[in-house]
Amino acid sequence: MGIYKIPLEFKAGEFKFGELPDYKNGECLELDYDNEYQIMIYEVPLYENEARIYTVPRELIPSGLTAAYGEDGVLDKVELSENGKTRLIYIRFKNIKASERAILKFVKEQANNISDVIIKRKQTLARLFVEKFYDGEAVDIAAKTATAEEMQAVIDEYDGDAATADNSGNYPVENRVELDRETLGVMMMCTNSYFTNILYNKASETFAERLESRVLKKTKTTEDFRFICEEYD
Repeated sequence: MGIYKIPLEFKAGEFKFGELPDYKNGECLELDYDNEYQIMIYEVPLYENEARIYTVPRELIPSGLTAAYGEDGVLDKVELSENGKTRLIYIRFKNIKASERAILKFVKEQANNISDVIIKRKQTLARLFVEKFYDGEAVDIAAKTATAEEMQAVIDEYDGDAATADNSGNYPVENRVELDRETLGVMMMCTNSYFTNILYNKASETFAERLESRVLKKTKTTEDFRFICEEYD
């Protein structure tokens, strides 16, 4: 186990962990890291709920951490550099409205990107699904497609049961395009826990609306096409 402290107030700019003041006096974001299970745990400032980040490579702690401070010198976010990419570890939301705006903006951007992926496939769709899941910690929102041929293959596999065509789990995982659920999960953990279910519902509804409107404008569909949103276990 190791505890790595990042000051909640410093000065404007981005700083590697090693560039932060050694004394770490005052209030800090305390990152409790479990080397054996590669889990990072911290208490979210202001809201005091627990955030848990999984599969954080031990060789990147703490050297891969970067802290970003706003013009007011308050910690805005913490990221982890990993294989040339940045991974969100913590983000500051001043209030529930700020978190809602940021989460919905993020979801809309992700929905746009996923829509573009589906449109570029130039398929005639028989089904377009939104798969979603949230258990208070992990969150997942994704799109999955099915062509008429794929739909018929599913029906045939289940001895002609047409209802099976409306179950997204019966189609190949390769047909699935998911948003950046890890980033969304961190954003959800960093807000007021009393409102996370409401935010999740708004996020999934926003994703579905954006996906449906964008994809159906530029994609051919069958006469029996259906757009289906479903929660999975």
